Amino acid sequence: MIRTADVVVVGGGVIGCAIARELARRGVRRVVVVERGEVGAEASRAAAGMVAPQAECEASGPLLRLGVVSRGRYAAWSEALREETGIDVEYRADGILYAALSAADVRVLAARARWQRAAGLRVERLTARAARRLVPALAPGTRGALYFPDDHRVDNERLAVAVGRAAERAGAALLPGTEALAVGARRGRVALVKTRAGRIAAPVVVNAAGAWAGTLALPRGVARPPVFPVRGQMLVLRADGPALGRPLYSRRGYLVPRSDGRVLAGSTLERSGYEKRVTAGAAADLLAAAHALVPAVARFGLESAYAGLRPGTPDRRPILGAAPDLPGLFYATGHYRSGILLAPATAEALADLVLAGKTRLPLAGMAPGRFARRHRPG
Repeated sequence: MIRTADVVVVGGGVIGCAIARELARRGVRRVVVVERGEVGAEASRAAAGMVAPQAECEASGPLLRLGVVSRGRYAAWSEALREETGIDVEYRADGILYAALSAADVRVLAARARWQRAAGLRVERLTARAARRLVPALAPGTRGALYFPDDHRVDNERLAVAVGRAAERAGAALLPGTEALAVGARRGRVALVKTRAGRIAAPVVVNAAGAWAGTLALPRGVARPPVFPVRGQMLVLRADGPALGRPLYSRRGYLVPRSDGRVLAGSTLERSGYEKRVTAGAAADLLAAAHALVPAVARFGLESAYAGLRPGTPDRRPILGAAPDLPGLFYATGHYRSGILLAPATAEALADLVLAGKTRLPLAGMAPGRFARRHRPG
């Protein structure tokens, strides 16, 4: 068991490992990542891998701004991971098609196109015929579509492995199967992390524990972050050959093709506590949404189903930055549906804050202290 560290990162998902890698690459000698289970096995592995702030964000605001910045770093970041680990994370810049399947969809997507263009973002409005030229498998009743050429994708399963390996090769120590229980303080600042395997003395702790971020015990008077699990169920389909070409969205769900012939169909948003089971009702809904978007899925094989727990917050924005009530404690959690997208920017911003106390990245609206009046220490 490691007994001392310069920084302890709680949580070994893509976010936690990306932060550890960035800190180690900047010269922090003793970075330790403690992970309650397997590295990269929770929300990081259960995601769909979308690098898609325009398709995912329903309005302009802090999340969109940070998402666009993070998306702009993805090509170089994924290439750096490949050079460091030899793992191709399958970053693909082929855009995303968002289909309108009803008159209501047409109105909603037209509004989205207007505010995104006003924000200076590229978005193309396509007729139904033009949309089917891009994806011939689209449903015949498609009313039109938006095409986001700058929204991209990555294989999140490969990414989770690559970021963990890159963190280790940069010098960070990863401790899977090591649950963090509490942060301890001395003289009013962070002093240690208590784990089931023992204590690690450290002056800095980064809570990147995802859906479990709010379960980490803190000293008396220090507020816990209002993070809660949001279950997302997914289906894995198997196509006989190239089926889609690029990711497809509708207001009911999405389909994301993988290079090996799999097609991910998702996803639900459920407040079900920490229960990760797949339900028959959700599977039926996901299949219906997928079939409405691409009728050919009726011929696809049903390979598997899984569920993951996203870290939600009351305002659906991440919690990023220094804790206002305990020096040495930082947060990088609450990413909800945007953890894969925001990983490069989160790693850069948290390393900036830990080492310099400030960052140039747009973190407005994401500070941990924004919940202080509504959520008292527990």
